[in-house]
Amino acid sequence: MTTLARRNPVLVVGIVAGVGLASAGWIAGNPVWAVCLAALFPIGYAIVVSILSTRIDGGDVLAGRPIDERAVSMNLEAGSWALGITAVVVLAAFAAAQASRGDSAPYAVMATVIAVAYVGSLLIVRRSR
Repeated sequence: MTTLARRNPVLVVGIVAGVGLASAGWIAGNPVWAVCLAALFPIGYAIVVSILSTRIDGGDVLAGRPIDERAVSMNLEAGSWALGITAVVVLAAFAAAQASRGDSAPYAVMATVIAVAYVGSLLIVRRSR
C-alpha cells in the first residue's frame, strides 16, 4: 500500500473516497444503483487521471506528480482557478438560497471553510519560507 500511495496518491484517495461515499450511501439505505454511482465518480476520476498521467504532461499534474517547474507552476495556477471558481459557485448558491428563503447555512459554512483554509494555507506557506 505504501508503494501504491507513493506512486499514485490520486488513485489511493479516489478509491478511499469512493468506498467512503458508497459506505455512507449504503448505511443511509440508498438504492444499490445510487451506492454504485457514488463510488463510481471518485474511483473513475482517479483511474482516468492515472491513465492520463502516463500519456500527457497535464495528467502528471492532475495525478499529483508534477515533473518539472513548469508543471509545478501549472498546478499552482490550476489550483488557484479551482479555488476561485469553487468560491464563486458557493457564494452564488448562498445568494440563491437567501433569495428563495431557503436554508443558506450549509453554503455559509462551505464559504467559511474555503476562506479559512485559503488564509490558513497562506500563513503556513509564508511561515515555512
